[in-house]
Amino acid sequence: MNLPEERKAHCDLDTSGRCELDENLEIFSRVPVFSGIPAQRLRVYAYLSRRAHYSPGEFLFRQGDRDNKGYIVISGRVQMIREYREHSLILKEIQEGEFFGGLALLSDIRRLFSARAMDPLDCLTVDRESFQKLVVQFPEVAIKSIDIMIRRIVEMEEKLLETKIQECVYG
Repeated sequence: MNLPEERKAHCDLDTSGRCELDENLEIFSRVPVFSGIPAQRLRVYAYLSRRAHYSPGEFLFRQGDRDNKGYIVISGRVQMIREYREHSLILKEIQEGEFFGGLALLSDIRRLFSARAMDPLDCLTVDRESFQKLVVQFPEVAIKSIDIMIRRIVEMEEKLLETKIQECVYG
């Protein structure tokens, strides 16, 4: 697996005259998990986050991998895939502005699903250590992120069960 191009936020101006750090702060503030955090504190996390680029078809992580990152999609789309020996099942499509991969921010567990870029994909990544420091100061972040993760896992499990039932019935 190729490593994505990854870099920390900095304040070089882009072609529109905006600072990347300010753009990251704006992205964080639009994501429900992070939206209630005061701007000054969120700015620190916008600085600590990293940008990563993935090509279409490239995996961000594979089912069973250990990883310590959560992701926010800046542009592009991501497929969440459950892989089996004989086939794979696309369970969800993650869109621009969505946060995913949060279980790895809470615990050192193996990934339940694979994540694959559908389009040229740009993400902000947050590492476990930074996220856990944020949670200590703002416990509501943990509650919001757990709620989002549980809803997404239930949604994907329902799709898995539906698929398995159809396989049993229609063989």
